[in-house]
Amino acid sequence: MTTVQSCGLRHATDINFNDVKSASKWERLATVCITRARDALKQPTGTYTKVHCDTISDVIKAMLVTHGSIGKLLEGGSRSPQSVDALALALLQVEGLFSMCLLVENSDWVDAFLRDGWKKQFVRYLLLRYETECLPRFGPNAHTPELSRLRKFAGVCKVTVAQMHTVEHQQTGMPMPAGMAEKKITDFPTPGGTIPKLPAGSKRRMLERLHMDYKHLCSYAHGLQAANMAKSVYDVRSPERQMFTEKEIEKNFQEDVNTAALGYSLLSMVQAVAELRPLYPKDMTLVAGVTDAWTDLLGSTFAVNAVWDIRTKALLGVIG
Repeated sequence: MTTVQSCGLRHATDINFNDVKSASKWERLATVCITRARDALKQPTGTYTKVHCDTISDVIKAMLVTHGSIGKLLEGGSRSPQSVDALALALLQVEGLFSMCLLVENSDWVDAFLRDGWKKQFVRYLLLRYETECLPRFGPNAHTPELSRLRKFAGVCKVTVAQMHTVEHQQTGMPMPAGMAEKKITDFPTPGGTIPKLPAGSKRRMLERLHMDYKHLCSYAHGLQAANMAKSVYDVRSPERQMFTEKEIEKNFQEDVNTAALGYSLLSMVQAVAELRPLYPKDMTLVAGVTDAWTDLLGSTFAVNAVWDIRTKALLGVIG
């Protein structure tokens, strides 16, 4: 079991709090990183095919979109309870980094990622077909176009006919074709399941440390007490707000919501790009973009400093 003692990093330098004025600069730096990463990924490398590289490119592009959503939620500031939901989206960003760490470990993980995504879409199709098959509005061929799309997409995701029939057999009880053995599609790991899939080293240590932050952010995605109390405090109509001064509320918002959400989001994006370094070791444009972003991010949060010391500094070849 990972504990505070086993994964925590004792800091020799305190953080230098970055307030909301840093947000626009951070976003520009992250955009540069992701643009350069997507440019690099236009060229297949090693065992990574064009499909593999396009898939990874889509993951980091989606992270930039989510970052924009976080910014919109934070616009209401400490007088908007909706701003707290930015931390739930920050959780998605951390999950994106965990996924990236596996996707760049081996191209087989990209295949697993694609197959798992296909399976979830196919199960959704089976559910809709099952629940509507007795309704007159849905004729016998109502879902044929979606099935045709999924069959075509199965080829891209390297899903075999046996795997397709196995999913249908598991979900609906449809018998397997005569002479065909079941072949399951393995689920792509969640963040907790990602860590043991990686070999010992700085990448695994980094994710062990970040998993503590991931579990903290889960409180905001799962509606636990921390999230509910924060939404009450940042609601100007709530009596709980009267328990604190406006100065206290603003300070807590800046540190615990604004900088936290932006910090986790930008850390996740920039480190996701940094993890491409082993795949493109000669791409100095990529390295320069990541280094510039890290120079500005350093000192903003303890999580940022921990990731830098555990993983990124050596990954980028920084001395000292």
